Amino acid sequence: MDSNSFDNTFSEKPEVSLVEYALENNPNSLDSIEETESGYYVIFITFAIALGGCLFGYDSGVISGVLVTMGTSLGKELSSSDKELITSILSAGAFVGSIMAGMCIDRFGRRIPLIVSSGFFFVGSVIQAASFSLAQMVVGRFVAGVGVGLASMIVPVYIAEFAPSKSRGRMITLDSVCITGSQLLSYIIDFAFQRVKGGWRYMVGAAGIPAICLGVAVYFISDTPRFLIQKGRVEEATAIIRKIYPNATELQVTNKVKLIDSTFHFERKNVGEYTTWQRLKMLYTKSINLKALIVACGLMGIQQFAGSNTMTFYAPTLFSLVGFTESIAVGIVTSGANAIFTIVSLLIIDRVGRRRLLLYTVWIMSLFLTVGAVAIHYIPINPDLSLEGSPKLNWAGILVLISIIGYIAVYAVGLGNVGWFGGELLPMEVRSIGTTMVNCTCWGSNIVVSSTYLTMMKNLTPSGAFGFYVGTTFIGWIAIIFFYPEVTDMTLEEIREVFKHGFGVRYSSKLRRERKLEEKSSVKKNARNSMFFIKEENVSSA
Repeated sequence: MDSNSFDNTFSEKPEVSLVEYALENNPNSLDSIEETESGYYVIFITFAIALGGCLFGYDSGVISGVLVTMGTSLGKELSSSDKELITSILSAGAFVGSIMAGMCIDRFGRRIPLIVSSGFFFVGSVIQAASFSLAQMVVGRFVAGVGVGLASMIVPVYIAEFAPSKSRGRMITLDSVCITGSQLLSYIIDFAFQRVKGGWRYMVGAAGIPAICLGVAVYFISDTPRFLIQKGRVEEATAIIRKIYPNATELQVTNKVKLIDSTFHFERKNVGEYTTWQRLKMLYTKSINLKALIVACGLMGIQQFAGSNTMTFYAPTLFSLVGFTESIAVGIVTSGANAIFTIVSLLIIDRVGRRRLLLYTVWIMSLFLTVGAVAIHYIPINPDLSLEGSPKLNWAGILVLISIIGYIAVYAVGLGNVGWFGGELLPMEVRSIGTTMVNCTCWGSNIVVSSTYLTMMKNLTPSGAFGFYVGTTFIGWIAIIFFYPEVTDMTLEEIREVFKHGFGVRYSSKLRRERKLEEKSSVKKNARNSMFFIKEENVSSA
């Protein structure tokens, strides 16, 4: 099979949509391979790729313990501005890494840039561990941030393009589990080394070990079938699809290859081969692309401005303010809640659906933040973020902890996970550049949040800072109601059809209802056929 044969097949009717043409010519097996069971190969690939999420989570979480234990190791006592710089520079590096990923992912694939990201992780961790000045620490954090940016963009795309549609949500969620699990691990390592002389160096240096593991693991896996087909390497892609769907027939494998290839064929017929600038132009001038981008970037912006990362970056600092003496240990509790409830999301996301999870959880985040804002008002915190008198834990401090744990739990189930699903909304021809925009939204917002939180606490008071995130989270929930469609169980090729109907909220709901009715009808029909054959057999035997 070669791309020329596909060109000849589809060139007759370029004016119809991909899905319309496929349905017209093969209504019973448009993508029937998705109904077969996937193999262990998908699980192996997902775990190997998700090591990138582990590094992402560790590097973002470990800094919380570093900030409260490094003292004067960088030559001076760190001010609030210094701490904000060290924290936010990781996001600045990630912003650059996301742009780098967008520029090279279509040319070099998903695999090679992920190997490069492991190199940035390793070098960044070594520089940080060897730092004796603020400037050196900032450089190390920035280098590690580039690795974070590369991984945060490539890993979700890699998994989304590998995973079968019915398990894609769980597979992408596994990346979130790795992120939150490694954040928990970073807190545990912070706690273990907090009283060791120079222990913070071990905290940041430990990231070098999984960085090596990531590079080695990704070296031995293949690129995604969609990328290989795009580059004309059809035989390689076909072999991988057979591994993904070991129970599929040869016809189903062939149809899957045709369906993926036809996506590129239709775009080549209408637009041709694209440069990066052309893809960027298509992203903003083609209606379905722009609407998908608005939804994906909007949800990521909501995720960041909900304030979740302030809990990750500054949790020990915040808990020490409200009276906890073992602030890192308390941080383990909140990080543990994040990891546990991300696993809950893993178990239910493909059954409940992305949209419903968001609608059920985001408003509750606002509720917990409101409780936290009220409670922290009753803690005597000075404008310089120090406690009046000796640190003393009271009812308000305990209520702040409970509200933060509740906030993190519902965040992990919904927004913290679904926010990373933006890549599945974007059509293949603009997926790389679109995912770059989503990640730039993530890290641009993250820079703002992480570089202003302590300043906001000083200028607006801690209660006012909590109140600010109450407002942004609630506004985000309203936006989700009107603009975020349900795409659970849809193939990547089907999702592109959703945004031909506005933002697709009503259309996707209608499509899912129709599909459920068809499934019920099919079950009833099969049951009737079974009863008919049983009766026939009974008559024959009689």
